[in-house]
Amino acid sequence: MDLDSPIDSYRTGGAPMWGWFGIAAGGLIVVLSLVVDGFPRAFGSIGVGFAVMLVSYATFMRPSVDVHRSGIVVRNIIRNAYVPFARMADLSTQWGLEILTDDGKKVSAFAAPDPQRRDRKKPPSEHKSAPLVAMVRGGEEAWLESDERPADTAAAAGQPSVQRSWDWTGVAFVLGAAAIVVLGFLLA
Repeated sequence: MDLDSPIDSYRTGGAPMWGWFGIAAGGLIVVLSLVVDGFPRAFGSIGVGFAVMLVSYATFMRPSVDVHRSGIVVRNIIRNAYVPFARMADLSTQWGLEILTDDGKKVSAFAAPDPQRRDRKKPPSEHKSAPLVAMVRGGEEAWLESDERPADTAAAAGQPSVQRSWDWTGVAFVLGAAAIVVLGFLLA
């Protein structure tokens, strides 16, 4: 999955705010632990504070839906999925963004909003996810009109409809958070 830089990128509107809130809360835990307990005795709570910061960053700041010239990359917490436009069959937004491929596989996006109950009763054009769908459809329309479409379609025919890969940075954040908590409590 060697792609150019994304044309457009999407994150849920409140995700950066919650990410920074979690990072600040984790930092506050670390500072208060140091002030109240002092350095040698605060290892457990310092570990929890750093874990909160890492998990907040991994959960709220990293996931995204990126539109590239030839397809969509869904970046979840620890996994990435690439769907070429040539293999995309449909989009669904009833419970969050789901990309459906021509062979029936689904890719769900953690970064996409889950419509509230009142949104599910509205037409899709009025959902909170309408800008995301417009972004993906705009990328698809640009691809359909591009000169690269025949070559991309031929190349995608011999490939899986969804190319999944581990997001090693996200894995490192999650495992690092777990290791810091365990180590902090072992040293406490």
